[in-house]
Amino acid sequence: MTAEIQTEEKTRPRRAWWAILGALAAVLLILPAVVFFAVPPTSSPWADKTGVPHGLHLTRVDGNIKITEAGTILDSVDVHGQVVVLAPDVIIRNSIVRGESGGTNGGVIDAMAGAANLQVIDSELFATAPSPYVNGIMGSNFTLTRVDIHGVVDQVHIVGDNVTISDSWLHDNLHYDEDPVHDGGPTHDDNVQIQIGRDIVIENSSLSGAWNAVVQITQDRGEVADVTFRNNEADGGWCSINVAQDDYGPVDGITVTGNVFGRNTRRDDCAIISPPTSPVALEDNRFTDGEPIRVRRGD
Repeated sequence: MTAEIQTEEKTRPRRAWWAILGALAAVLLILPAVVFFAVPPTSSPWADKTGVPHGLHLTRVDGNIKITEAGTILDSVDVHGQVVVLAPDVIIRNSIVRGESGGTNGGVIDAMAGAANLQVIDSELFATAPSPYVNGIMGSNFTLTRVDIHGVVDQVHIVGDNVTISDSWLHDNLHYDEDPVHDGGPTHDDNVQIQIGRDIVIENSSLSGAWNAVVQITQDRGEVADVTFRNNEADGGWCSINVAQDDYGPVDGITVTGNVFGRNTRRDDCAIISPPTSPVALEDNRFTDGEPIRVRRGD
């Protein structure tokens, strides 16, 4: 079943050459004051295991897409805009979502409505227009399978229950040395940030390239519980997994099993940091050289 979608078309006015040259000059003048970097995607075997299958023809769609009918399927499209999901049982597969050309505020896929059972499969998400305000997918009640997300601040930003990330590649975050979101300090980019929610699974995936954390649990919006991190490759961040209780008390049900952690953390060899009151159940985790990991004790 392929249901109707509402598309917000965007027109591109003709511009005189002098206007274009003027705009380019303005960018060159501003650029030194607004410094960002998006690390170019690295060569990785994950490039062949995630994203749109090679050789598949995609149909270009210009403008934002607002999905309001249950059971909508987006298949083999290249969306030059944002996708906002407001209906249950939506499937996005074999597709690219690039965000708005003028810059996206929020996720290039917006699942903030929390509509049940969103599935994103064999797709790629990134920001055509980099900014401190753009993320990959934001919301709850979604599953990512073989998805490649890069060139955004947080690849996955969770604000609710029932999220699964499987067989996916989260990498090469956007990072700003001077970020207006953080009062001019550096961007707190994460591969996965969890602000509230339970029943969250991250498995069989590769996560790297974030400045702040591979998985950041903040409890900024409410309680987090039942988080499983298993059979992943993880590297980067201040500490790769960072658990912060905030004002909501202990985080229950954190399980970390069968993962391989890199040592490219800003705090030396810090795979996991968590307060003693939020215990982490560990089994068969190691660094890339085979040394077992341990949990460092945070506040």
